[in-house]
Amino acid sequence: MSTATRASTETATARGSTRDAAAPRRPGLVLSMVSVAIFMLMLDTMVVSAALADIRADFDASIGGLQWVVDAYSIPLAGVLLTFAALGDRYGRKRLFIAGMVVFTASSLAMMTAGGILQLDLLRMVQGIGAAMLFATSLPLLAAAFPEAEARARAIGVYGAVMASATVLGPVIGGGLVTHFGWRSIFAINVPIGIAVTVLAALKMPETAGAREHRADWPGSLLLTGGLVAAVFALTRSHALGWTSGTVISLLVGGTVLLAAFLFWQTRAGNPLVDLSMARKPGFTGTAIVSIAHMATLMASATYLALFLMSQGYTPLQMGLRLLPISACAMLAAAVAPVLARRLPIGVGLTGAMAVVTLGMYLLGGYGRDDNWTHFLPGMIVGGLAIGALTSINQAASLTFAPPEKAGMSSATFATLRQVGMAVGIAALGTVFGRVATDRAESGLAAVPGIDAVPHDLRRQFADQVGSGAGHEGVEAVPERFHEAVPALTRVADSASIDGLNALVDLGVVIGAVSVLIAGIAFTIDRGRARRLRAPDRSPDQAPLTVR
Repeated sequence: MSTATRASTETATARGSTRDAAAPRRPGLVLSMVSVAIFMLMLDTMVVSAALADIRADFDASIGGLQWVVDAYSIPLAGVLLTFAALGDRYGRKRLFIAGMVVFTASSLAMMTAGGILQLDLLRMVQGIGAAMLFATSLPLLAAAFPEAEARARAIGVYGAVMASATVLGPVIGGGLVTHFGWRSIFAINVPIGIAVTVLAALKMPETAGAREHRADWPGSLLLTGGLVAAVFALTRSHALGWTSGTVISLLVGGTVLLAAFLFWQTRAGNPLVDLSMARKPGFTGTAIVSIAHMATLMASATYLALFLMSQGYTPLQMGLRLLPISACAMLAAAVAPVLARRLPIGVGLTGAMAVVTLGMYLLGGYGRDDNWTHFLPGMIVGGLAIGALTSINQAASLTFAPPEKAGMSSATFATLRQVGMAVGIAALGTVFGRVATDRAESGLAAVPGIDAVPHDLRRQFADQVGSGAGHEGVEAVPERFHEAVPALTRVADSASIDGLNALVDLGVVIGAVSVLIAGIAFTIDRGRARRLRAPDRSPDQAPLTVR
């Protein structure tokens, strides 16, 4: 599974791994601290899916509230990662690393005492800002500590292995913590580790010299973050208010205006977050679409698959063990894919991998009432292998759209796009799940004999709980005097949840298929453009940086 850090591996090289020559590098210590920090961040990305069912039950949260538990972490990563990378270059990576660890740890501590879903979501956004600081500085710190290419490669290999292990172990660790200690424990575990790393970094981590020419694009970050928040909020509120609601329409229009303003500002800013000249290359369009689509489909759907499994009676730990095939297969494919990818054009590899991701989504669908969790196994294996392969190929593709001195901006741009895909995918898929499950629950209730004796507000509450992912657990709230209807209500809840999950998967398949089509066209145009520019009447320096 990919994150902002995986795609920003080259950021350190591009932004310059300068350091204070008088300061000791302490490479082993720096690698240890960075690895611990990244393991924490990856763990918090993965473990939250194990806690969603308990969070929903504790706070009586809607599907929109649960969506924000994930999106509130992803959106700051998308909005401010590039800005913090520039701030780290300018003012020192150690300072920003420590600041990020303080913010991350303090927000984790505050989430242990959260009293409602809104408070938890806001604190997750603060935690995401701290995570963005740590993501932005981790690889530059390694580059400064390991200036020799061979040693740096080994360090980055360790870094990648730590990320992969956190990805694989995240659902299991999260499930174990939630099962035995409650959902707040997934944030509590960050506190002692964060304090220890902060103190150690303050005392022992060497500072790197600032590069004063790198300036932060705060207007760009605010426009990008604001546009994403408005767009995602519109998606999450569309379930409750409807697409014709003035609030939803206003949010969509506002988000569109802010994102358009962001693109316009990038053409005028002195130090833009994104070099829009890259977007003129058709291969960039294809790679960007695949970067967004794989996160918006299989990766986003894994959150709801976890919620569905727990709604069917599995404990968080049992759920985590059943989702292991996705992460394990992704890690395996990520190790093998670079060897195979060298024999294929990058465009073919990316389009093919996205097609297999779509196939994995398709195999997840068609779940029936008599099926069990093994129904999802083929889709998880196929999709996990494709995700791992796509992540590795995407790494290479991200470097082909900019000269070496801008490789950091290019790779971080695709990291940002992946976070955008995750945030939008969580909102869109969750909206479909919530609407379909709620509608099916309401129609199913109407067919239950004697349901008219149940007060309307209780029926509405039941349908809303099913729409929020409670499944047949929503039946537990039925008053004792209506217990004779429990078997029928359980069937209604299970059927509605299954229909919601299948609708969610269907949307993911459509998104995946469309992305494969558009990306394939973009890469085909790119290859044709490259052939024309390699014609004999063209000079070598006219050749573009394209994905071939």
